[in-house]
Amino acid sequence: MRPETPARSEEALYFGEAFDPRELFGRVAPLEIEIGSGRARFLVAAARSNTTHDFLGLERSLSYYRVCRERVARCGLANTRVLRADGRLFAESLVPESVLAFHVYFPDPWPKKKQRKRRLLDAVTLELLASRLEPGGTMRIATDHPGYGRAIGSLLETVGALERLEWDALPPPPPSNYELKYQAEGRPIWRFLCVKRKT
Repeated sequence: MRPETPARSEEALYFGEAFDPRELFGRVAPLEIEIGSGRARFLVAAARSNTTHDFLGLERSLSYYRVCRERVARCGLANTRVLRADGRLFAESLVPESVLAFHVYFPDPWPKKKQRKRRLLDAVTLELLASRLEPGGTMRIATDHPGYGRAIGSLLETVGALERLEWDALPPPPPSNYELKYQAEGRPIWRFLCVKRKT
């Protein structure tokens, strides 16, 4: 298989630059970020249902980034953008307490023991994401992988800035492609909703 090769500079991974959402969206609005947007189903549906918020999708895979970018472009939503970026590295470019919500739906579970260090959601990343949330901001996570689900649940208990809530404590988000697929297959889904504590 030939390696993915970016054809244009916009397809290069976003790296090292301080991120200013005003430059990308042309306005100041509450910012919601989805890490791993895949086919953009959640991103488009969420942006359509809440035009007062800005929605940014991050996708590292070049092939999925292209799919996501094209679907967002076809929808013509002024409050939606997509960047090709590594979620963990991109979070470092964000100003602390600048994001209203993070959405992480069905990240790669890297199920083998030797692969687990490659998982997106570890203690360091969860602390980083929590630091970028506004007080009262939310983080939603879903996975169909039991081992990853148990690990995420344990790790979230160590992030003092976050308070766990029941998934239905707030209106649920639109489903992603993977959620619809896994629900149809009858797979159990591990869901997590956290709110940034107000100090």
